[in-house]
Amino acid sequence: MNEDLNIKELQRKTDRIDGFYQSLKQQEQGLKKTVDSLKKDIDRDIKSSTVLKHLLDIMVKDEVERMAGLITYGLKTIFEDQDLTFVPAITKKSGKIHIELKTNNGGIEGGYRAFGGSVAVIESFLLRVLCILKKRYSRLMILDETFAAVGEEYIANTGKLVSELSKKIGLDVLLVTHQKEFQHNADHVYKVKESRNGLIMEKIK
Repeated sequence: MNEDLNIKELQRKTDRIDGFYQSLKQQEQGLKKTVDSLKKDIDRDIKSSTVLKHLLDIMVKDEVERMAGLITYGLKTIFEDQDLTFVPAITKKSGKIHIELKTNNGGIEGGYRAFGGSVAVIESFLLRVLCILKKRYSRLMILDETFAAVGEEYIANTGKLVSELSKKIGLDVLLVTHQKEFQHNADHVYKVKESRNGLIMEKIK
């Protein structure tokens, strides 16, 4: 009698253990499916991220090339006696794109101000124009003696370029300068004069 009870008790315990084992097995299978699904999601995300980074790199490269094209056009328009090109170098540092602004003059490469103040001033002006276009800022630029460092022989071409850009992209430019040569390409010219009542604006053109 006692033996029958012990056998039945053992059978019940065995059945409980077997049920527990089957339950764990089902949980294991469910977890395995979840892990496999997560692995696929991670793999897909990695591939998507790689493609996205590649596309962003291409977009940045295209944008930089367009920027370089405009600045090179400006340099060649003004400095006709030189072989200047704007050649920004794109590199990656710690996974981030790094752009170094460089200029090439007849095969000689240099950084900012490497080819004199005139070149640096024009590049700076054109970069500001690009910022206005890219950021969609108000199309107004105020320049206070900005071209003072530009050599006298390049002022006429500088005036032409400023006037051309102003008309092409709808940019209003207010230039404050002592360089009278800029008057030739200006739509409106005012001279600041002193009077008894203080400074007055006299319209010249």
